[in-house]
Amino acid sequence: MKKMLTNKQISEKARGIYRRYWGQGLVLHFYLLFVLMLILATARVFELLYSSGTPPFNYIKQYVPRSTRFAFLGLVGAVMVMFIYIPTTYMLRRYFIGMISSYKISTTRQFFGANLPATNAISIKCAAAMLFLKICTLLPAALSSYIVYRCAFVARLENLSKLVLIVFMLSLGFTLVWLGFWIKYCISLSLTRYIVTLSPKMNIFDACDLSCRIMDSKHLLFISFWVYNLRYLVLCVLVFPISLALPFVKISYTLFVKELLGQYWQDKYPLMIERWRRRSAAHI
Repeated sequence: MKKMLTNKQISEKARGIYRRYWGQGLVLHFYLLFVLMLILATARVFELLYSSGTPPFNYIKQYVPRSTRFAFLGLVGAVMVMFIYIPTTYMLRRYFIGMISSYKISTTRQFFGANLPATNAISIKCAAAMLFLKICTLLPAALSSYIVYRCAFVARLENLSKLVLIVFMLSLGFTLVWLGFWIKYCISLSLTRYIVTLSPKMNIFDACDLSCRIMDSKHLLFISFWVYNLRYLVLCVLVFPISLALPFVKISYTLFVKELLGQYWQDKYPLMIERWRRRSAAHI
């Protein structure tokens, strides 16, 4: 089995790639910043329309409960993140994979332009499936934390009987332990987005299962990578603008994921692009 590169070796390799593609990485992160600003500006527009009382927002303001209004605005924000931000990050992830694999970014851009609905659907399905799994696994901790809240802040600790106090302590301990397991599970799913990006036709839940199997006993490696690179990122920010440091960290993380995947790093996009180009040439 091939030995993984250390964090220092990954950083050195990323520097070589960054020297060749720093301009493209900078453009990609400015594009991501533009998307985030667009989402924030749209949310601000909704807030101003609601405050102005313009129809139909005046009816919402009068007849809809305050908590429901916040839920509505939260739903609008979630929809914008799901349908704008998630596809954008999927596209950027694909570009950074192309950087470390020395693919032509122009060809990838043409492929995305011709197959935008399909690639957007893949990214949204992947994000929705991962969110569903994370919420489902977090539910036990949410229920036990609600018991802790009821005991500590509603019933008051000084008024609890011994039995209820035991339930409170057990719920508190269960919540902390389950949160630890949940964080570990989230780390185990961290490779799913890259697996789906490399193999878009792969079943998303199979990708989640593969990510968990690959990340088995590698959680400390994942944490050590981010501790190493966040320290480096802070040093970069003190000297360079953060927009120059972020593409380097993204390249480093893509290389780290490639090391973790090992033999499972099987990029299907070159074949997909080649088939697309042949079909496009045949229609001309």
